[in-house]
Amino acid sequence: MSPKTGKAKPHKPKGEKKKKEEKVLPTVIEITIETPDESQVTLKAISTDRILDVKKLLAVHVETCHMTNYSLSHEVRGPRLKDSVEVVSLKPFHLSMVEGNAF
Repeated sequence: MSPKTGKAKPHKPKGEKKKKEEKVLPTVIEITIETPDESQVTLKAISTDRILDVKKLLAVHVETCHMTNYSLSHEVRGPRLKDSVEVVSLKPFHLSMVEGNAF
């Protein structure tokens, strides 16, 4: 009787091991945010941050802590950025606060 095909696990050579992924260290990014009253705020974020983290930074910043109903827009990615968008993907690092419903 012949062996059944497809049920056995593929065999790895003994010398081959799984390579570890290189870890990239996070870097500091300066983000410029234009507020509705035409002033600019510069925040320092980390390259691993997301839009949600930027909103948290704006909530504790003295000049923008009173703004609660806004969304962030980007000249390339468009209006109403989702909270899960990574900051690194937003080049240039210039955002605008738009008053109104956040979502």
